[in-house]
Amino acid sequence: MALVVEQLLNGLQFGFMLFLMAAGLTLVFGVMGLINLAHGSLYMIGAFACAVVAAASGSFWLGLAASLAATAMVGALMEMTVLRRLYRRDHLDQVLATFALILVFSEGTRWIFGSFPLYLNLPLALNGTVTLPCR
Repeated sequence: MALVVEQLLNGLQFGFMLFLMAAGLTLVFGVMGLINLAHGSLYMIGAFACAVVAAASGSFWLGLAASLAATAMVGALMEMTVLRRLYRRDHLDQVLATFALILVFSEGTRWIFGSFPLYLNLPLALNGTVTLPCR
């Protein structure tokens, strides 16, 4: 029974993550009328910024703040340089341009950080396991 509850919680966590990413795409398209496929790349940039700053400073919370700042800066730069030119264009142009941004961000991240994963030490408040009551 504990395995079933554990898998249910894992599925909920993964489902919520997918929901947040899909909601970002839907919200941007609904409000701005722009198909931005590169919003997941912004998520990646925030994760890498958090890992780098947390490793350099030793503070997860400082890394979390840096991830928000880095994502906001890259998002604003992306909007000013690329996305503004796409608002009145066809949806196919938007898809092609934002897919190109995905490739640029992906290869840029690989060029800067390499192909190896970055590891992050979680704070004690978020580290550990959750014990499920079993009958």
